[in-house]
Amino acid sequence: MRELCLVMSAHWVGTYLIAVMKNLLSLYLLPPADKLTSSLTLDKNARFSRMLRNCEKASTLSFLYSQFPTLVAQNQSCTKFSWLSKVGCKSIIVKLVCPNFPSSKGSKIYGDEETLFVLENSSSKNLLVDALETCSTVDEFLHKLSDLFSQISQDNPNLSVTQLSVGLLSVSSQILSDLETVGWENVCLMSPDLRSVTLAFMETKDDRGSNTTRHTRHQLKIQFPSNYPSSPLILTHQLPDCWSPPLTTSLHQAYSSWQEAVQLYSPCWVALHDLDRLCWVLDPDMPNTQDIYRRLVVATSVSLHLVLDPSAPKALPSLRFLGADLRIAPLRESLAANMDLWDEEDELQTNLERVLGVEFPSKTDSGNEDMRVECGICYTYKLGDHLPTKNCDEPRCGQPFHSTCLYEWLVNLPGVRTTLNMVHGECPYCSKALQCSRPVE
Repeated sequence: MRELCLVMSAHWVGTYLIAVMKNLLSLYLLPPADKLTSSLTLDKNARFSRMLRNCEKASTLSFLYSQFPTLVAQNQSCTKFSWLSKVGCKSIIVKLVCPNFPSSKGSKIYGDEETLFVLENSSSKNLLVDALETCSTVDEFLHKLSDLFSQISQDNPNLSVTQLSVGLLSVSSQILSDLETVGWENVCLMSPDLRSVTLAFMETKDDRGSNTTRHTRHQLKIQFPSNYPSSPLILTHQLPDCWSPPLTTSLHQAYSSWQEAVQLYSPCWVALHDLDRLCWVLDPDMPNTQDIYRRLVVATSVSLHLVLDPSAPKALPSLRFLGADLRIAPLRESLAANMDLWDEEDELQTNLERVLGVEFPSKTDSGNEDMRVECGICYTYKLGDHLPTKNCDEPRCGQPFHSTCLYEWLVNLPGVRTTLNMVHGECPYCSKALQCSRPVE
C-alpha cells in the first residue's frame, strides 16, 4: 500500500512540474497573441513590398533587354550593368552603376578603359554630363548614351573604317617615304589620315632698316589624291598668282619648285617691305606674300599703283597714276624725262622719288587729313573690292569717288542727262561738269 502511494505521489509531482514548465515557456518564449499577429502583418507587408519592387524591376529589366539586347545585369539587385555597344566599327564595353534602379539618379559610368577614353576625348562629352543630369530613368539614359556614341561616330569618320586595304597601305607607305626624302624637319603639320601635309621653308633676310635679321616662315599645303602617286598633287600656297604650281606627282619636285619660287620672290618682298614701312600704302590693307603690288599716296587726291617684276625686282616697276588728269600730268612728264636716272643699286623708294620728282608722304606725317584719299560720297576708301578711282578734273578739287557711288549719286539728281551707259552731272563738291559710266556688275 505504501509503495502504491509513493508511486502515485511521484506521478502527481511529475505532472505538476510539466505543467509549470509549459506555463513558464509560454510566458517567456512565446509572444502574446496580439504581438504575434502584428509581427506577422508587418512581415507580410514587407514581403509584399519587396515583391512589388521586384516585379517593377523585372518588368523594367525585361523592357531594357528588348531595347538593348547586349545589356546584362551584373547582380540580382540590378545596380550594376555591362553593355556591349559600338562607336563606328569599334566595339566597346560600357560599365554602369545604377544604385537607384530603375531610376537613373546617381548613375555613372565607371568603365571600361576604352569607353572612358572615347568619352573623355570626345568633343560631345558635354552631352554625357547633360544626360546624367536630365534623365530620370535608366532606359532614357541608355538611349541618350546611344545617341552620344552615334554623334562621336559622325564626328570621327575614321572610326567607321573596318580595315585598311592593301592599296591604302601602299599609298601611306609611299607618302611616308616621300616625306622622308623631303626631310622631316620641313614637315610642320600632317593630317591623321595622311591625306594632307604642310611643309615649311624658313627664309632668313637682313632687315636694312633696323639692322636686324628677319626670319620668315613660308608654308606649302599639299593634298594627296586617293590614288597617289598616279594622280598629280594639289598644292595650296601663299605665293603671287603669277606663279603656277607644277603639275607633278613627285612630292620632292613640288617642294623644290615651290622653294625656288620663294627665293625668286624674296627680293620683291624685301623691296615692298621698305615701302610698307616708310610710305602711306592704300592697298592692300594688310600686305602678304601673295601681293607684289602697292598703291601709294603721292599727293592730295593722287596715288600711284605699282607692280614689281619678280624676274627683275630692282628694275623700274609697272606704274599707273590715279587722280585728276591735271594733277597726274606733271608726274607723267617727270617720269618720261627722268627714266635714265633709275639706278638699280638704290632702294625702290629712292628711285621712285628721284624719277617722279616727289617725296612720298608717310601715313604718320602731319597734314595727312588734307590728302583726301577716301570716296567723297561714302567716306570710305575701300568699298568691297572697289577703290575710289574716279576723280573730279577740277585742279582745285580733285575729289576721288568710287565709280559705283558717283554713278548712283549722279543718276538720282534731278534733270540728269544720260547717254547710252554714261551719265552726265556735276561734282558734289565743286559743281564742275562730271560724267561717269555705268559700273560693271
